[in-house]
Amino acid sequence: MRYDEFRDRCLAALRGARALSYQDRPEETVNLTTMGRRWEAHTIGRSAEPFHPGATIGFDWDPFESARSYTCEEDLLTDLHGHRAARSTQPRLVRVDFVFRAGLVWGSTIPMPAAEVWNPWAEAVQGKLDEALAVARRRKALATMWRGELELQGAAAPDGSFALHGVSSSSGELIVIPRIWDDSRRQEREGSAAKRIEELAARIRKGLDAWLDSVDELARWLRYAPGAAPVRPRPRGRPAGGDDSGPETTH
Repeated sequence: MRYDEFRDRCLAALRGARALSYQDRPEETVNLTTMGRRWEAHTIGRSAEPFHPGATIGFDWDPFESARSYTCEEDLLTDLHGHRAARSTQPRLVRVDFVFRAGLVWGSTIPMPAAEVWNPWAEAVQGKLDEALAVARRRKALATMWRGELELQGAAAPDGSFALHGVSSSSGELIVIPRIWDDSRRQEREGSAAKRIEELAARIRKGLDAWLDSVDELARWLRYAPGAAPVRPRPRGRPAGGDDSGPETTH
């Protein structure tokens, strides 16, 4: 499986699972130093004022994977190690990353929610994501799935408190993609990555639904909390108090 085939299968699976719409335009970049490739797509979910939730899905394609996909495993081993090289190779793995996020309008913040609001929500959303993204474990299967903790984005307010700008949760999964063998029997045992990619796309959609529902819930809780409305910082140069009618003029 080559880069363009893996990319097209991922895009088709994500659109088929409704994790991406047909209006979403993925971005492809090439690192001119390492020649590594990066594919990334952004999706925007329904608004949950004051938050704007969504997700970012992407993967990196190593230059070695490009070289490996343009020849068979036997020839690659011969080129790298000589004619007496061992005949076994490690599976080909590509990590697909996806980040669920919810941010405020650029330049705006809200006070950090009180512990009695934040702690139950954080515990609930982690449980929902664990359930939505769970991978059925098979005997002797690789540990292919990981999920990080909730991450907060913000800054310290003038009074020393934390001003929240956004929250996100990162996850990733290793996809085993088929190797190319000159031996037809080995090639038949490789199978296809299509099913793995489709299953991952379906889990991402379930995770996105769980994330959007959780952000909706947090927004509802914050509407009833004191001081929850977004606070836009003052533009630079504006005094903290006093007349804001502009500079003095002389007639």
